[in-house]
Amino acid sequence: MNLSKTIRSRSNKNVGDTIEEKWEIIAKIVLAEPQPADRIKNIPPRLGIYDYEVKPILSRAAMATGPKHERSVGGTRREASSVPLTVRRIS
Repeated sequence: MNLSKTIRSRSNKNVGDTIEEKWEIIAKIVLAEPQPADRIKNIPPRLGIYDYEVKPILSRAAMATGPKHERSVGGTRREASSVPLTVRRIS
């Protein structure tokens, strides 16, 4: 089973970098080279165009326990440690 996909981007990244903290780059193809600006001819800079072959990043916990088939309960409650404590004085 092939678990890789191709992502097209204007961001110049390298093999081994991550995209959106979910994908690891395993190959890079340059489709269009970036071009610097030319002030004399009034030409703006152009970013390059890149195709990245990526594979999903699997967490170690997910690999150890296998795929999870739990349903998300939902809701908006967060852990107490992730919410900053705000103290306001009223006087």
